[in-house]
Amino acid sequence: MTFVGKILVIVIMVFSLFFLALSTVVFTTAVNWKDEVTKITTAKKSLEDEKRRLQAEVGTQKTNLEQAKDEAAKAKVAFEGQIKELTDSNTRRQAEITAQRTAVETALQEVKKAQDEAEARISEAKVLASNLQTVQKQRDEFKIQQIDLDQQILVLKRELEVAKTNNANLRDRLAVLDGALRKAGLSADPGTYSKIASPPNVEGEITRVDARGSTVEISIGKDDGLVEGHELTVYRTKPTPEYLGKIRIISVDPDQAAAKVISTYHGKKIKEGDSVATQVRSRS
Repeated sequence: MTFVGKILVIVIMVFSLFFLALSTVVFTTAVNWKDEVTKITTAKKSLEDEKRRLQAEVGTQKTNLEQAKDEAAKAKVAFEGQIKELTDSNTRRQAEITAQRTAVETALQEVKKAQDEAEARISEAKVLASNLQTVQKQRDEFKIQQIDLDQQILVLKRELEVAKTNNANLRDRLAVLDGALRKAGLSADPGTYSKIASPPNVEGEITRVDARGSTVEISIGKDDGLVEGHELTVYRTKPTPEYLGKIRIISVDPDQAAAKVISTYHGKKIKEGDSVATQVRSRS
């Protein structure tokens, strides 16, 4: 039931009560009818005024109701527009979320790929580091070999200089001796004097050994009667006496000589401080 209907029902009820009261008064009382009519007329007028007021209020309520309906319709249209806008916005957000999810999955795949590549690079770096260590080790070995070769070159240069000097000296001496022998009527053939080529009875020690152990220097030389070609025995007395091998003189100075190792006993190494002699003799 509408608001206007409710108001009409109330008015009808009021009138019904009024006529009911009026009938009751008419039939139950017999007093001053003029006063009663006046009262009734006054009450009727009041009721009619109230009716007009209520009807005016009903018209106002109808107008308000129509306005409310219009506003409700407008609000409905606005809400429907907002719902559509929100639905469209939600669709766009879902599309954006899907795109972002796809981008994240792609990024994760790229990250995994980058991690795999990084692990491969780390493995390559480890291999390169190992190769670098090997190369550095080889380089260090080559440096050591280079140092040894430089030392050998220095020794060979010195030996060459000594050999050149000795060769010049020997040539001069040979020329002098050859002339003296011819002047004395003796043969200049070395084979004739091979017996006197045996080394003198001497003793000395090793003062230096080259890096390869193939050339040594000894503490005795020309002043002790040594010449090129003499062979000496190398031995060691401490901690136990042992035979080491043989050397052959290749160049001599007054107080020292250079010799080449021609044999070693069971591959034993000759060291500085080892003894050399024409014949091995025990020492007390």
